Amino acid sequence: MPYSDLERWWEVDFDVLAATAVAEATGRVHPTVVEALQSEDWLEQWADALYAASGELASSVERMAFLRDRRLKNTQKKSGQVVQRMGRVNGMVETHVREQGWKMLPAHHKNARSVCLAMLARHHHEEAQTLAAEEVARNGLEPQHPFYGFHYADRFDAMEDAVRRGLLQTPVTPEVEALLGKPPHALTAIVAKDVTSQGDRCVELRHPLLLRHWLQALEHLRDRHCELAGLEPVFSVGLPKLNMRDLDRMAHQEARQLINRRRFVRAVAQRHREQLMHAREVVRAVAVRREEIERPWREARGASRAGLVRRHPEQFRALMKAFEPFCVPGSTDIPRELLKQGGLVPHHLVPALKKALADGTWRRLLNE
Repeated sequence: MPYSDLERWWEVDFDVLAATAVAEATGRVHPTVVEALQSEDWLEQWADALYAASGELASSVERMAFLRDRRLKNTQKKSGQVVQRMGRVNGMVETHVREQGWKMLPAHHKNARSVCLAMLARHHHEEAQTLAAEEVARNGLEPQHPFYGFHYADRFDAMEDAVRRGLLQTPVTPEVEALLGKPPHALTAIVAKDVTSQGDRCVELRHPLLLRHWLQALEHLRDRHCELAGLEPVFSVGLPKLNMRDLDRMAHQEARQLINRRRFVRAVAQRHREQLMHAREVVRAVAVRREEIERPWREARGASRAGLVRRHPEQFRALMKAFEPFCVPGSTDIPRELLKQGGLVPHHLVPALKKALADGTWRRLLNE
């Protein structure tokens, strides 16, 4: 079946996407399906579907081994193929996330001239502040952008503030408000129901205002059911292997209950992965909107620093000379491989330049 026939089903039924992911892992899909799964539109959902399918297959293997089911060997093989494919796809997702992070990194963090201007502004703080305030006023802007002085304890604070400010197109429906008003035990019951049914998800849990509560409920379910199953409280579908001899010694109902609890723990882990992925997407959206809103102030501040360079041309030239060996030849761009988590490699460069400005040894850089 080609992708054109599956697309609408993938959009409305996660079970169909998971079944397709399993079929692809075992080599039984149309080439257009492989191409679609690897696309930016479906890559992360593909990884999520494989994660869910690997958990379901692991639970099936346990159940079949206990019941001496003749399908065990084929299911074990399929489970191994899905786990292998999941590892490869997770690697693709990690690469994709890094690419997105690089694209979202502000351009001024990738440019030596901008970094040197920022260091110069920090060294001549009061002077830079005065020049920036004059440029901001000249552009008819308020003295500070709307987010000035706001510090968030975590990503949930940032998302919730974005909803209050109207930065996200996510209306607070009566259904969302109803969930927000529920006590923790009632919300946890709703999350538990969401966990047990892939095809009947509670869409309100995916609202930015409920992501924190969703995670807390998942953590509660993980802790409680891992304890009942005799497991360490971790979010993972890769649980420690069952000792089948111990299982055989149990009463039949007790053994089935243990297998079902392990299945539920794996389902909770899948929902946790989904929650993390969804939260990351919301954070990205918030970052983009903040970037758009803050841009006029950042541009005004950047323009004001030209005046700072005119006042301290030798210091700026010394900083740029120190950066020159770490730039793309013929430009002031810093190569991607020299940037790591927003810091510069070699990591001592910026601290050393700050010290040179502070103790007056920066002039030596001009003679090196």
